[in-house]
Amino acid sequence: MKTRKESEIINVDQFLESNKDFWQDLETECVAECCGIDAFDFSQENLERTIKFYNSKKILLNINRVIECIENNSSKLVCSSILNHCVSKIRFIELFKNIKQVLLGVSV
Repeated sequence: MKTRKESEIINVDQFLESNKDFWQDLETECVAECCGIDAFDFSQENLERTIKFYNSKKILLNINRVIECIENNSSKLVCSSILNHCVSKIRFIELFKNIKQVLLGVSV
């Protein structure tokens, strides 16, 4: 049974799970379990280097699903255990749109 607080949070792990290896490969500074979102390097250079080893279409599809899910939800907070991060939906959408923009610019 979910508490009221839990129902006010969007959990996006269901979308990230199928590309979990990709997200873990972006952990370059530490690991998410320790440092949360600060463990990840979402720089253009690192995203471009990492995506070459993955199916970019599948990752972009899941990113689009994450963004759509968040935008269509009235909750104001987004969480992910994979990224070990909870943040406002606006900040999360901003992060994922930036990642998407970089990945779209990479010719794989």
